[in-house]
Amino acid sequence: MGERHFIVLKHEGKVPAMAGCEKCKRKFFTPVDYSQDAIGAQEYLFNKFDHHSCEEPRPKPRRV
Repeated sequence: MGERHFIVLKHEGKVPAMAGCEKCKRKFFTPVDYSQDAIGAQEYLFNKFDHHSCEEPRPKPRRV
């Protein structure tokens, strides 16, 4: 796996509502407390990203 990268995946208006780690595909969600605060939401999501430890992505179940 390569380096981890922070990416915003969804916005609610101008507020980032969901972000993730491109390396391990983990997702982080903005709490309701930040639903009107774009800067606070961005800082919250980046803090969550910065403090997480990447895990190997779970394999998708195969269809038979």
